[in-house]
Amino acid sequence: MKTRILSVMLILAIVLMAVPAVGAQGDETVIAWWTETGTVPTNIQELFIDPWNDAHPGYRLEITDQPDLSTILRTAIAAGEAPCILQTPGASYIAEFVKAGLVQPLDGYAEQWGWADRLLPWAYEVGFIGDTLYSVPLTYESMVLVYNKTVFEENGWTVPTNLEEFNALAEAAVAAGINPLAYGNVGWQPNNEHLVGIYLNNVAGPENVYAALIGEKPWTDPEFVEAMELLRTHIADNGWFSGSLENYFANGWNEFWAEVTSGDAAMMMIGTWAFYVTELFDQAGAEWDWAPLPIFNERAGEYNYELATGSTLSVNAACPDVDAAADVINYLLSDPVRALEMSATRQFGEYMVPLRYSEEDFPADTDERLIRFFSDFAEVTGEGRFGYTSWTF
Repeated sequence: MKTRILSVMLILAIVLMAVPAVGAQGDETVIAWWTETGTVPTNIQELFIDPWNDAHPGYRLEITDQPDLSTILRTAIAAGEAPCILQTPGASYIAEFVKAGLVQPLDGYAEQWGWADRLLPWAYEVGFIGDTLYSVPLTYESMVLVYNKTVFEENGWTVPTNLEEFNALAEAAVAAGINPLAYGNVGWQPNNEHLVGIYLNNVAGPENVYAALIGEKPWTDPEFVEAMELLRTHIADNGWFSGSLENYFANGWNEFWAEVTSGDAAMMMIGTWAFYVTELFDQAGAEWDWAPLPIFNERAGEYNYELATGSTLSVNAACPDVDAAADVINYLLSDPVRALEMSATRQFGEYMVPLRYSEEDFPADTDERLIRFFSDFAEVTGEGRFGYTSWTF
């Protein structure tokens, strides 16, 4: 108990020593936004912060990255020191603050500025709790299969599309002394949710997952049990994720990326935030590519993409100027080309605002693999072939 109290006090001290979250400094009103360390576009100052500040005399937007943002933000809110713009890890996370009356409704701003016409329909709708809009996505993502293309070519492997092909490839990898998959949950335990969601959607099928999410089916139905049993077989019984379940629970981001870039592992089931990996593979002298996740049961239909918002943005109801904070969010949603220029510095894996992009909006030097994903994602999800993630729905 003493250790926990000291830890909370330490986090609170870090928060209070940070740049003031809300309030005025001199003649300026500070609009503070805390964001996750390691996700910030390198050109955000020149493309976003400076232009917004120039257009709003008397205000100063400050974007500060924070390690372990989710924990620090919760502590800051409890202390009354939270920033004007609340960034949480997904649309479902803001609900606890909404229930406490800490979040400003955004409906009026959305109507005033036409956000429903700017955002992808599903991404706009997930920001509602009941009939009220409380958040908009900072980024959108899906789960894909990232694989070491060099290892695949050296072994003559092809990307699996179904369970039979997946099992055959995994067995071939093990025979070659290679882990079929790499992953772990050290540093971000909700990584477990990534795998659970994949197996639920690709075994039970998106329609059954949707029925369970809205309470029409119990999660104990046979198709969900089958999904979890298959995950248990792959991760625990077969040890296909990083060699063993023990390794999975010991691996952090550095460890499992080292596995797949070095060729010690062949593949990874991960979100599209991983599209920043080009430099890591280049350093290892290997190539990478991605593919849709294999479908593990015919009831899941053709391949699909899970819909997911990454971080979402809301306005702190205690902000000294909620209108100005909302205007920052509107500025983010107002220019597809600027949004893509910023996200490009993170390989479109972070700050990928779900706007209605055209192919011409992407920077001229955009990696073909990334355009291929976003084009296919739009086409496939537009056909109604999509699944669900726990952190969004």
